[in-house]
Amino acid sequence: MKHKVYGVNKIKTLLETHSKRAFTLGLVWGTSGNMSIRADAESFFITPTGKSLGDITGRDVVHCRIDKDSPNKNASMEWALHRGIYQKRRDACAVFHSQPLYSTLIACAKDKKIKIALIPEAIAYVKKIEVVPYRHAGSIELAQKCAEGAEKADVLLLENHGVVTFGTCIEDAVNKTLTLEFLCRLTVVSNAAAIELKEIRPRQATEFLKLIGTAKRV
Repeated sequence: MKHKVYGVNKIKTLLETHSKRAFTLGLVWGTSGNMSIRADAESFFITPTGKSLGDITGRDVVHCRIDKDSPNKNASMEWALHRGIYQKRRDACAVFHSQPLYSTLIACAKDKKIKIALIPEAIAYVKKIEVVPYRHAGSIELAQKCAEGAEKADVLLLENHGVVTFGTCIEDAVNKTLTLEFLCRLTVVSNAAAIELKEIRPRQATEFLKLIGTAKRV
């Protein structure tokens, strides 16, 4: 995973744009959710605490160090969660923590099984979902568990909490969240309607990944 590198002004613009987009899409509500973009190997910019992502401006964005144990003033209470992922995954450029309805519903359910290979987009973007056991929001324990989960998958389902995704850019992280939310919606609706979902066969999934890999090189 090769990440994109942006200047400070570009990062602030991206965080403002995608924070508002996430709120409009219903991926966050109230003052829930936070997102960040890596600035370099030592630091990242993150959305602030106590403010709706729908109202974020570039002036609100907070700079944080990856090598420090305390955040800058006004940083999101989940800053350590983002920091931990950047420490564990040096290929991660952006992190998005959200509470979309259907994904959070599954995160609160006893049965958290989600079939991934239902649609080609999920095969391409989600690949694997790691369930992170419940720890209090904003706690160091949650940050540690997410960092551990990030070593296994780019998409984390937080028990009784929500979703964390990360990727090569903030668009990638948001897209993974949208794809997960669609999968969870399919899961909830199919269960309610007693419709058994059939996954794409593993061989076909492998063929599809090869196909899109070839397309990217053309």
